Amino acid sequence: MTRPLAINCYSYIWRLSACETLAHLAEHGHRHFELMVNWPHLWPSAMGNAARHRIGRLLEEKNLKVLSLAPPMLDLNLVSNSPEVRRYSIDHYIDVIRLAGEWRTPWVVVVPGKIHPLLPLPSHFRDRWFEDALEEMDRAAESEGVKLTIENVPSSYLPHAGDLMRRLREIGNPRLGVTYDVANAVFASEDPAEGLRIVAPKLEFVHLSDTGLSTWAHSTIGTGVVPFDRIASALAEIGFKGPSTLEVISQTPDEDIAASCKALSAFGWSTADRTG
Repeated sequence: MTRPLAINCYSYIWRLSACETLAHLAEHGHRHFELMVNWPHLWPSAMGNAARHRIGRLLEEKNLKVLSLAPPMLDLNLVSNSPEVRRYSIDHYIDVIRLAGEWRTPWVVVVPGKIHPLLPLPSHFRDRWFEDALEEMDRAAESEGVKLTIENVPSSYLPHAGDLMRRLREIGNPRLGVTYDVANAVFASEDPAEGLRIVAPKLEFVHLSDTGLSTWAHSTIGTGVVPFDRIASALAEIGFKGPSTLEVISQTPDEDIAASCKALSAFGWSTADRTG
């Protein structure tokens, strides 16, 4: 079985605009992408109609597809104890959702949010705020034909597969899915193969990169401890046929993306466009 592989554009956020990055990676033969919503690379409120349409034309002319938009969590927190921060975070996600709808991008990745490690806010506040935020964001997503996927992130308040699935069961919204990041899982001391089995009923797509145990990384495949053979076996076991995204963060991205694609091909992943 060949598993479809998209390319995350994280490594280019300080080098090229989103439009330039897509054109650059297309020259290297890639067709499917995840864009990071990071200023100045890609920022909805700073984009005029011309810039939005330019990317739309590029996608159409070169037969490219943006599968997902992913806002990093550094300045966003859906469970902040500050109402103003929560409001800003929701509004920013809605701007991203509308951009996804414009480009016919299927998914927007959501990070659950973070809490203070020394004195966390009471869970009844945290859980209500997160659920309220997802409800408002999902209304916007449904109107745009977009789905929200919640990602496991070590520094968030839902770092493990079981945490994500428990919370999604409590919320009970069938439209919400999961993006499972295997490097995040390993760094959070979770077996990624077992994590994939746990999230299987909600799994939309998978983030692939490598990491060690002492430093959180999204490194070139084969340079860390992530067990890609067992991950591939777990995906086959659960019958997952959706896309994976290579999310390498590197100072030499062209070389490291190429090396990672080659390494992943041994386990069945390919960037070839199977849709023709």
